[in-house]
Amino acid sequence: MNNKINGFTSNATLLGVESRSSAPIRFYRDDNMESNIKGIYPIGEGAGYAGGIMSSAIDGLKCSEVLLKGER
Repeated sequence: MNNKINGFTSNATLLGVESRSSAPIRFYRDDNMESNIKGIYPIGEGAGYAGGIMSSAIDGLKCSEVLLKGER
């Protein structure tokens, strides 16, 4: 993909964990969507912030907007 979009693979690690059910707990995140572990952004159903694929997608969009505003 980096051949098509220059910089696509620079300084980014994306990790998506799929589970069969919603998380029974909610991971902490602050107003910048970051957890108490620097650089970790709990998002979506597995993190306890959504209840399905659509709400997980919206949560991902909300997080990306916050991150882009902060230009991290």
